[in-house]
Amino acid sequence: MATTQTISSEYKGALAGEIFVQAFKKADTIGKRCITVLPNVIGSAMLPKLSYSADFSANSCGFDPSGSVSYTEKEVATKKFKVQHELCKDEFHQTFAAQALNLFGADNEIPATIQEAILGAIIDNLGAKLDSQIWNGDNSTDQMNGLLPQFLADATVVDVVGTTVTKSNVVAELDKVYNAIPAEIEDDADLVIAVSKNVAKAYKQAQADMGTNTTVGNKELDYIGVRIESIGGLPTNTMVAYRVKNLGFATNLESDLNEVRVSDDTERQDGNIRTTVRFTAGAGYSFGSEVVYYKPA
Repeated sequence: MATTQTISSEYKGALAGEIFVQAFKKADTIGKRCITVLPNVIGSAMLPKLSYSADFSANSCGFDPSGSVSYTEKEVATKKFKVQHELCKDEFHQTFAAQALNLFGADNEIPATIQEAILGAIIDNLGAKLDSQIWNGDNSTDQMNGLLPQFLADATVVDVVGTTVTKSNVVAELDKVYNAIPAEIEDDADLVIAVSKNVAKAYKQAQADMGTNTTVGNKELDYIGVRIESIGGLPTNTMVAYRVKNLGFATNLESDLNEVRVSDDTERQDGNIRTTVRFTAGAGYSFGSEVVYYKPA
């Protein structure tokens, strides 16, 4: 009688959190440190909004307070999501057979077990989907409240009318964004201009044409000293300038509500492996007036 092998792995709490950390880092926005991660949030995160102003006054005896301090909090609500997949085991067999025969070098990232392969697939998929939702989620039942829709609804966000970005106009369009950055934040160390993939590509080509950079190798991007990062989740022809500390991604990495499960129930006799992922996430920001949003008209 043949031996029956059943794979059934379940990760919760901190163990699931370790997997989510790997997945979240696959998202450009998080992996490139373009957002502040709030890691242990239950329900909602509260982003602080502190404003302070005061002038000098002539010295005298006594206590004569002046100026103003305003402290408020902005809520970033999280939602609980699930991702479920069903994968055919046959798609993995050739890879695992070659691995068993040592036909791959040690540097190749070929998983030794089906479980490792499935977890890797979960991590890659979750990271890509998360990056898109952070920026574009429409706040429907199965989507986050994305940052771009929030910016559109906020009259305090600095809007810049954009166009189709090419290598011939990308410098001029970046200059529009740079000029719109509020003076109060333009010297902050964590100021960044997040750009869509096509904008980053056009800027690299423009630099090569100008002789600023050669066509050999990948170069770190900046515009007059302001860091530029290419973000896969941003729509074409989009740029956003902001302080990293102003934007927040809230999740609960160590919550028992989080779950990663891989199940191969041979009694189904369908040759498939099923996966379930459950986690919480939300995105938001503190000051709209410190965000510059460039988009086509």
